[in-house]
Amino acid sequence: MPSRSWKSILVAVRDPGARKQIAIRKAARIATFSGARITLFHAFSTPFPLPVPMPTDPAAILRFVAKQRREQLLELARPLRADGINVQCDVVWDFPPAHAIVRHVLDSKPDLVVAESHRHTRLGRWFLANSDWDLIRECPCPVWFVKHERLAKKSHILTAIDPTHAHAKPSGLDDRLLQAATSVVRQLDGRISLIHITDTTQTMPQRFLPRPATATESGSLQAVTRQAIGRLAKRNDIAEATLVLRNGKPADELIACAAELKANLLVMGAVSRSGLSHFHIGNTAEAVIDGVTCDVLVVKPRQFKTAVPRKRPKLLAESR
Repeated sequence: MPSRSWKSILVAVRDPGARKQIAIRKAARIATFSGARITLFHAFSTPFPLPVPMPTDPAAILRFVAKQRREQLLELARPLRADGINVQCDVVWDFPPAHAIVRHVLDSKPDLVVAESHRHTRLGRWFLANSDWDLIRECPCPVWFVKHERLAKKSHILTAIDPTHAHAKPSGLDDRLLQAATSVVRQLDGRISLIHITDTTQTMPQRFLPRPATATESGSLQAVTRQAIGRLAKRNDIAEATLVLRNGKPADELIACAAELKANLLVMGAVSRSGLSHFHIGNTAEAVIDGVTCDVLVVKPRQFKTAVPRKRPKLLAESR
């Protein structure tokens, strides 16, 4: 099953005035190898700095801020264009920022979103509406969360798969994960490792707990899993890949394995567990992004539909 090349990359720019722009630098390195065009996209909701003298028309204030932010993006685009990369700059007023990104994705249909990821404290996660989480839950195209601007000469790509569909994962998602991983290898060079984790943390009432598996039964289960992974790898033209089988809490095992294997990129899916609400999408991905030091590429099922409306919210002045 062939993997697609990236032709269009959307870079989510949180602060065009920031000194360090690791998402832009990483996207530029990716574009240099893949030949993709880049869109630097910034959505603002707070109109600062305000123009002087202060206009009375809210639309005039937004035009001033948008012009100022666009000039900052153009400055960031200048060295990329000097390197021969096709760069476009887009600035909009919209809220919240992650929903603005999703709306732009729905309109422009990029192959990849690149966004800087920040590690978050539990307190900050509680009080702040965080763009990382919203992008995990709502962005229909793959999102590359950047921790480091450096791009390894030969990346080690760890891909988390579940061919037994133990968590009711859509059957096509594993193929999409491997297509994403092989796309990275083909365009940027590297090697793939596969990891499958049997979640042993699910708690059940004592009377429903099965008896402990015998060594023979455990061996048979591993054999079945290896066969399923082998078929999956063959279907996606992966001839050689390191395979890791682990038991435990998925997020903890992924974080530990990424560190042990010195992975440069972790490819993983974000799905709704147990058919429940959107709130449950990406729980593992959220914990993993907090814990790993490598980049994370989050992929959705093909049939995923975002809950973000296409129309942006209106200003108070517009709604009168």
